[in-house]
Amino acid sequence: MRSLVMRKQNYYLDGRCVFCRKAFTQAELTDEHIIPEAINGSLVIRYGSCKECATRSNQEYENQALNVDLKVPRLLLGLRGKSKGSGPRDARHMPEVFAGNSVMGEEGKRLDFPIEDYPKHFSLVQFSQAGLLVGIDRGATLVDPRLAFFSLGGNGLENVRTRVPFINGPFAMMIAKIGYCYAMAEYGDDYFDATDIRALLMGTRDDVYNFVGNAENPERLSTRHLHGLYFRRRAEWLTVLVHLFASCHSQQGTNICNPYEVVVGRAL
Repeated sequence: MRSLVMRKQNYYLDGRCVFCRKAFTQAELTDEHIIPEAINGSLVIRYGSCKECATRSNQEYENQALNVDLKVPRLLLGLRGKSKGSGPRDARHMPEVFAGNSVMGEEGKRLDFPIEDYPKHFSLVQFSQAGLLVGIDRGATLVDPRLAFFSLGGNGLENVRTRVPFINGPFAMMIAKIGYCYAMAEYGDDYFDATDIRALLMGTRDDVYNFVGNAENPERLSTRHLHGLYFRRRAEWLTVLVHLFASCHSQQGTNICNPYEVVVGRAL
């Protein structure tokens, strides 16, 4: 059985919003989940963001990523976030299923069958290495994306293919937010210069692929929990490895993979 939980921890900052860094009263701040609660994130910056910044991140990228890129794993794994209902139990909420010899681009047939019979796998888009790490201005244009595949095991429909939902931008922005918030929670402002990535998250620059990519070299990371976060030092840069759905990679306890990597800033 693959783990659906991750470690729990509450963090407390300095009374300023983690994004805009303005001071607020506690009543004016809301909790900021480092990894979204909708995918069982349980690391929380208590009173971490002002309502304006929280609304911006939710509306401009996080909700889109959760409802498009992460829709399939959320439904297959039964991740419901704050909702405690039973959730959808049929596949009409999922992307179309194609027959085994179909060609992508044809109209899929939306079948009516229990979600337990849906193909027990999903994929997530992967990116080139973050531009800041290789001295290339990658901007906001996604070039040469590839897919990472995750298997949930068990039985399901065989000899079928499914669509891979993806919108350029929101998913990468969500990963940038995860890496930045984790670095702020663990280190605060004193360990790295977050000026540039903070400008990205505040919407004053849009070159997300300079900050977000996948690790160039494979990493051996734990699969004990649903998600994992790790720090790395790349020359002058502090980075955060974001290992989403780690427990869905393998049942062997560790996994050699190329996780997402976020450049959060120059180490001070």
